Amino acid sequence: MSIRTQLKKGTLELCILALIYKEKRYGYDLVCLLRDAGLLVAEGTLYPILTRLGKEGLVIHAWVESTQGPPRKYYEITNKGREILKEELIEWGDISKSVDKLINGIKF
Repeated sequence: MSIRTQLKKGTLELCILALIYKEKRYGYDLVCLLRDAGLLVAEGTLYPILTRLGKEGLVIHAWVESTQGPPRKYYEITNKGREILKEELIEWGDISKSVDKLINGIKF
């Protein structure tokens, strides 16, 4: 498994929680936002993560009627999800600083 794949797997939950923290979102919207940010994510990868986050009590969902087709399942972060996101963002900042120190100045 490549380092890119490993890093992506480890950061997707953080990114998903961050996007849902900003506003309620439906699955395909999340896929598009992640792709726009350079994280190519298939719906087959996203939905199992959302299901797991729901089982852990970090997100909830509600069906909302759509004017553009069938109802959409919108995901929303819970209070527990907000706390976990806060902890993960602190951890991400610490890891990011450490890695930056180690790789700073490497040129190819």
